[in-house]
Amino acid sequence: MERPQECSSPEWERFFKDFRKHSPLKEVRFILAVGSGKGGVGKTTLSVLLALALKGEGFSVGLFDLDFYGPNSALLLSPEKVQPATDVGGYKPVSLEGIKVMSLSFLITEKEPIFMRGLMAGKLLQELTQRVLWGPLDFLILDLPPGTGDIFLTMLDLYSPDGFILITTPHKLALADSLRTATILKEKKIPLLGVVKNMSDLFGKEDSFEAFLKEIKAPLLFELPFLKELTEKETISEIVDTPWGNRELKILSQNLLKRIFRVH
Repeated sequence: MERPQECSSPEWERFFKDFRKHSPLKEVRFILAVGSGKGGVGKTTLSVLLALALKGEGFSVGLFDLDFYGPNSALLLSPEKVQPATDVGGYKPVSLEGIKVMSLSFLITEKEPIFMRGLMAGKLLQELTQRVLWGPLDFLILDLPPGTGDIFLTMLDLYSPDGFILITTPHKLALADSLRTATILKEKKIPLLGVVKNMSDLFGKEDSFEAFLKEIKAPLLFELPFLKELTEKETISEIVDTPWGNRELKILSQNLLKRIFRVH
């Protein structure tokens, strides 16, 4: 798998080399990427839930919304428009629910359209990555763009995540796209920690999903039902602070931590 053409200049080569050792990410212990083969399967919801789950275990957590074409993770944590503070050398992430959060949505208006081709997205990625001052973190969660396009591949090359969590529905089209994502991760030697099955209560049990897990050789980390409450609550933390939320997030975090320490 080759790096996208627009990101193959000598400038980018220097940027990629030993990036994590000499960037604002140098104090981050684990980088975990959350991705999906296609959009609309709950990737951002999972990213936020995962950040809250790990924070609930006592870890320091950051959430980097890298879905440039739909940056809305912050909306699940706060209905209010917020902006990052600036400091010498960069931006300070916004603290929401005890999580350090950075998103493109902080830097644009709600109604401002996002028109961005590959080269522009690459330059924005380089700018944000170099200037966000994360400080010490146990975990940094990356909410990646859906699909397997150029910017997605560039992000994998740049961040070299310590683990990847793949979310999908049991629908055959979603599984086909997820299989492509899993294949890319294998080629890039990025550990696939497991799969989160979303909307399982809507699709029911499908043999194709079990076959999918066997083919990619990854465990099922968690089953996320369709949460009607997400459309009724202002923030996702209101769902977390319920018996269901407390119980299920504990399961999610424990399953994930077991996989992380098994792989590393």
